[in-house]
Amino acid sequence: MKKTIFMFLTVLLLVSSLTADIYIKTRINVDPISAFGQNIPAKEIFSEQWIGTDLTAISSQGMNYLFDLKKNKVYLISQTTKSYLELTPPIDYAQLLPPELSQMAQVWQQMTIKVTPKNETKIINNIPCQAYQLEMTVMMSPVEMTVWASEKLPFDLKDYLQRVQPEIMKMELKVSGETASELNKIKGLWVAYEMKAQSMGTEISSRAELVEISQKPAPAGIYTIPAGYQKRDKLSREDILGPGN
Repeated sequence: MKKTIFMFLTVLLLVSSLTADIYIKTRINVDPISAFGQNIPAKEIFSEQWIGTDLTAISSQGMNYLFDLKKNKVYLISQTTKSYLELTPPIDYAQLLPPELSQMAQVWQQMTIKVTPKNETKIINNIPCQAYQLEMTVMMSPVEMTVWASEKLPFDLKDYLQRVQPEIMKMELKVSGETASELNKIKGLWVAYEMKAQSMGTEISSRAELVEISQKPAPAGIYTIPAGYQKRDKLSREDILGPGN
């Protein structure tokens, strides 16, 4: 009887490990901003990623992502306008903008990026990381980032690092064309970053850090597009600039 119970529990543990997905939670902090007579308070938000065998779901503030590696599709899901885009990688973010933002698309296509590995390492949440200096110029304004990345991870994220993370970074940084290839110099998972940007005399500072990477069953429905969301061909002005803009 004890042997039967032990075998049953062993099977349960095996099944739970096979069906468990990888969960990554990242904390993002933006410092307060004072510009043009307005004071924007500091903000803290969290990004969550669920990584399955062929599916990856990423939820944050405003825009969510759903990757289907088997179909080679990426779905941009807008919480703001309750809509989504179905895309085939590689993605050129500038091509997703509506006609009224064509000038903005041209600006992003002229963006420059330079990545330089740094002779610095440190351990972040038990993950050994390598530092990279990322320098960008957007609308003649400088953006500097220190990115901490790692290939020494507790789980196998090979497909994610090769097929998912590069597309996420292109969309998050609004990178287009050949400029995006410079990001490939950053090896491994982005574990943390610090960023400083200058815009019209105002400094914007933010930082992010992975606070959890674990393996557990994904919530029901996490890899689906929410019911009632409408399919579109382009992002809307609200998707990019926020509600009311």
